[in-house]
Amino acid sequence: MRCLTNLDHAPARKTAASTQERLAALRKAVDGLQAEGAEAQAGAVAPRHGRLCGPDWGLPAELPCGVLNEVVAAHADRPAAFGFLFTLTVLSLEGGLDRDLELQAGPAVLVAARRALADFGDPYGHGLAQLGLDLGRLILVETRTDKDALWAIEETLRSEARPAMVAGALAGGLDLTSSRRLNLAAAPRHTPLVLLSGTKAVGTSAAAARWRIAAAPAARDRFGALAAPRWHVTLERSRFGNHRGRPMNRPGAWLIEWNHVAHRFRVVAGLAGCLADRPPVAGAGQDLGRLRAG
Repeated sequence: MRCLTNLDHAPARKTAASTQERLAALRKAVDGLQAEGAEAQAGAVAPRHGRLCGPDWGLPAELPCGVLNEVVAAHADRPAAFGFLFTLTVLSLEGGLDRDLELQAGPAVLVAARRALADFGDPYGHGLAQLGLDLGRLILVETRTDKDALWAIEETLRSEARPAMVAGALAGGLDLTSSRRLNLAAAPRHTPLVLLSGTKAVGTSAAAARWRIAAAPAARDRFGALAAPRWHVTLERSRFGNHRGRPMNRPGAWLIEWNHVAHRFRVVAGLAGCLADRPPVAGAGQDLGRLRAG
């Protein structure tokens, strides 16, 4: 690092030349970023993304790769939402992408802000293994703030590690600028990106889809033991409502469960119709909650 005395005694013309060189380098860097951003934005808009998972994996709707998929949950449902994130991680590590796209060979990465883990603790290795997750291919990154987490997610997406999936967990919500930056970072390599936002994540964002997750009573076997985790899932909005001619990506609400042996979701029950067809029905969540296993 140059000290102040060196700067004070530097010739004026040398300082001017150095300034011009720095400005030229800065303009070149900005031009490169703008070109990269335009190319990535074009890729994010074009309907050529792969699937992280969808009908082949038992989910009632698709989660496209190369764009931001936002997951929201009430505070009490945050552990359930984390479980949903890790099941998606299982699918991505096993190659849950379109066959016409190059499969990601790297590990899965979870970046979580410290406050996002404060109330319910860190992910538990034995529990993740029960979901079917290969712990040797999972990297956990804990950051001090949401801002640091967003920076780490963006850097991971742009890195040469080529992660199989990048997941994030924030204590707060996403703004429009941050979500756009994540879309641009995920687009070039079609990297699967799922982000769990805080309870206040109801504002405007550039996420391609928003899922709301709520806990549900687990399925039980004939002996009364826990057999399969379940979630109430609601697709609140999707930018790919008719992606590739499939109307299945329209908003709706379902009760789903996870088979940790087959590594597949199963739709147990769904609300009649789609959310786009009619206004929400009061008490619909309570009715779904009364469903029993079997």
